[in-house]
Amino acid sequence: MSDRGFYHPERGYWQTNSDVPEDILAGYPDGTVEVSLMPEAGAIWDGDQWLPAPPPSLEETFEAIRLRRDQAIAAGTTVAGIPVQTDETSQTRIMGAAVAAMLDPGYTVQWKTATGDFVTLTAAQVIGIASAVRAHVQACFDREAELRTAVLAEEPFEIGAGWPEGGA
Repeated sequence: MSDRGFYHPERGYWQTNSDVPEDILAGYPDGTVEVSLMPEAGAIWDGDQWLPAPPPSLEETFEAIRLRRDQAIAAGTTVAGIPVQTDETSQTRIMGAAVAAMLDPGYTVQWKTATGDFVTLTAAQVIGIASAVRAHVQACFDREAELRTAVLAEEPFEIGAGWPEGGA
């Protein structure tokens, strides 16, 4: 038994993980040829050999960067030793608590941390956390801007590196 690759101009590439009986091979569509195994995802069969996968388009690259930014934003951060969720819902809740804290300097709240524990926060702590979360989110957008600039300048970049703490 061994892996075998097949290609058809309309149906594309497929691979088997065992020898294919002759009666099954006979049922493959006309024009199907046996080929070497595809060396990498997205490789293109030119009729004689596999060609490297084309690079992603500018739009695909920007979309990958945007998705990585969103992942980094939602990864959370730590503020004064408190693990804080930073997904969109949590950001809204934190900002709402910050508004309440600005309106009432005596405000306190039982806040659920990213680990599920509750901590009592003062108005000043809530405002500090809200500011830190906003800085975390902005740092993620700043990293996205750096990566987009590198792409447009055709400079090498690492999409997984350089994100703020918690955004790894």
